[in-house]
Amino acid sequence: MSLIQRPLFDTDLTFTPLFRFLDDFNNYSGNAGEVRGFTPKFDVEEHKHSYSLYGELPGVEKKDVEIDFTDPQTIHIHGRTETSYTSPKEGEESEGGKIWRSERKVGEFSRSFSFPQPVNQEGVKASMKNGILSLSVPKMKGGNQVKKITIS
Repeated sequence: MSLIQRPLFDTDLTFTPLFRFLDDFNNYSGNAGEVRGFTPKFDVEEHKHSYSLYGELPGVEKKDVEIDFTDPQTIHIHGRTETSYTSPKEGEESEGGKIWRSERKVGEFSRSFSFPQPVNQEGVKASMKNGILSLSVPKMKGGNQVKKITIS
């Protein structure tokens, strides 16, 4: 008999093990020649006159990122990253030994963000430092301009 009473059912009802299983399945079920992708994580803030976006793109160079607008309210951030060194794939032998695991994210990435109102596309500023992409997207002056239609 145990001195510490355990609950009858597992009280950890998080989905972390399921997500880890699905990620591993996705990583190992792809075709060898297939271009893998990833989804960078972003923080989006709204200010009085602008929006700020901060995205994690570790190991991605500025030249490999493209930013464009698909419509007056939607910004599209996309690009590609590759390993910057030559290494064998998992399971292959190398001079130093066998590669057990390769977890670096490589491939294409893409994110789109739709703003609730039109933005000033000409005033967008972007910078990248230490793997963080920072965007400042000014709101269109006048906000949502509603056009009133008169009935004749």
